[in-house]
Amino acid sequence: MWAMTERDGRAAPEAEKRLHGVRLRKYIDVVVEDRSSSMLFRGAIADITESGMRVIADQYLPKGTRYIFTMKRTPHLSLRGEVRWIKPFERDTFQVGVYFVEISADASKRLSSFLEIERTRLTIPG
Repeated sequence: MWAMTERDGRAAPEAEKRLHGVRLRKYIDVVVEDRSSSMLFRGAIADITESGMRVIADQYLPKGTRYIFTMKRTPHLSLRGEVRWIKPFERDTFQVGVYFVEISADASKRLSSFLEIERTRLTIPG
């Protein structure tokens, strides 16, 4: 089954639609690891959902490539993700759309709990 993506109107497989549809905008420092070349570099998660995230990086990450993304703050997860899209950002940086692959049940539960806590915290009137 195919569905239209919200962003650009192009068709995308139903399985690729974001879970829950709500993105948490939260900057989390991340280390990106390419195990095939033993390269490590830094980035920042700009927003995150249960199924993927948008990362700001100063390295070009080719579409279709898989990396290990290790969050340096809560929820302190290391997740394998596949680059689905990449766009130039500002000052020699890139926005990278990452879809989580091979996520363990424990990591998925921890990520969901973190996102729920953060969403609740952000919606409590101050």
